[in-house]
Amino acid sequence: MYNLLFSKKYLPYRVAICFIAGIIAGLLFHDFSIWVKPAGTVFMNMVKMLIVPVIFFSLTSGIAAIGDVNKLKRIGTKVVLVYVVMTVVACLIGIVIVNITHPGANFDTSNMAAYDPKNLKAISFGNFLFNMVPTNIVNAMAKQDIIQMIFFTVLFAVAMVYLGDKAKKVVEICSQAAEVIYKMLDIVMIYSPVGVFALMANTTAVYGKQLFGALARFVLTDYVGCLLIWGTLSGITYLYTGVPYKRLCRALVPVWINTVATNSSAGTIPITLNATTEKLKVPMSIASFSIPLGATINLTGAALYKTILAFFVAEIYGLHMTMSQTLMIITISTIMSIAAPGIPGGGIVTGAIFLNLMGLPMDMMSPIAGMYRLIDMSHTTVNVSGDVLGTLLVAKNEKIWNKNMLDAEPEKKEV
Repeated sequence: MYNLLFSKKYLPYRVAICFIAGIIAGLLFHDFSIWVKPAGTVFMNMVKMLIVPVIFFSLTSGIAAIGDVNKLKRIGTKVVLVYVVMTVVACLIGIVIVNITHPGANFDTSNMAAYDPKNLKAISFGNFLFNMVPTNIVNAMAKQDIIQMIFFTVLFAVAMVYLGDKAKKVVEICSQAAEVIYKMLDIVMIYSPVGVFALMANTTAVYGKQLFGALARFVLTDYVGCLLIWGTLSGITYLYTGVPYKRLCRALVPVWINTVATNSSAGTIPITLNATTEKLKVPMSIASFSIPLGATINLTGAALYKTILAFFVAEIYGLHMTMSQTLMIITISTIMSIAAPGIPGGGIVTGAIFLNLMGLPMDMMSPIAGMYRLIDMSHTTVNVSGDVLGTLLVAKNEKIWNKNMLDAEPEKKEV
């Protein structure tokens, strides 16, 4: 009984049950659903509480994990560049698909709190770049100015990489602190069923049945976007490397099963490494660097999700994104996807961060949090698949791998 109520293993089931229970309560018990809102507010406050430490320690430990300055040169630069391009492509796909499906259109906001369009960030891209540099990092953290914080964090982490052994203890402290923060996130998630119940009950009571049509369109848009990312990136990889498409898919099946089951990019690293080196014959010399790094910075699914989320919320409130704001969405989505933790539920925190950073209301994060695992399965799967595809592209470019290596040793068939 204890495991059923508190074990991380059963958390998705508890959240799903409370998600449905909250909907029922919102439809049948209006006054109670309005009264119970503070329990949901506590959950969202705990999520906001972790915003600064998650960004700082996750990004710091991720960059510092590169360790060797030499790896930041030729091969390292190529790997990072490929991952960044993949992330930008994911953002562009998100913009295209969301402008076709319009998941947040025709949403009745008469029962929702008024939103001042002036809160939507409208600064130019040039000002955005200039404002990245903080004059006081403590003040930036206190105000949760995420972009300024990311600038400082990247600079801090790169400095540690250059110092090497001299900064070894600091790297270890940051890595251990990141683990502590992830554990705190796990603890907060134990309360998430209660928070999700309260938030869904209140959201359903306030927004009514129209909410579920919008959420269904959001989920559908997200899934279609993930399929387009895989199709685009795998197609490019096939054309450039010549890797047999069926062989590629067969090699990734164990990886896909694990990502759907765990929703964790970081937790899938051993299986991804095995698929890349044993089944696709990529040398460990590059895979051991690119796969773990990809689990940290190559989160194409997360970039797609944030892009769709911004347009989804903007459409609900009848807001029109300018070209400058769209460019900001791509830039911030890319940066935040690099900073995002590759752990289950991390997208709930970063989604809230992203909306706050763009000046958009966070009301819709409550129902999205309730069904986040459903879309996170596709996010994690496309994230990890991108790591393998990026590794193949760089290995081919470096001439340390080619498709003929696949036939050097016949692939063992499972009995």
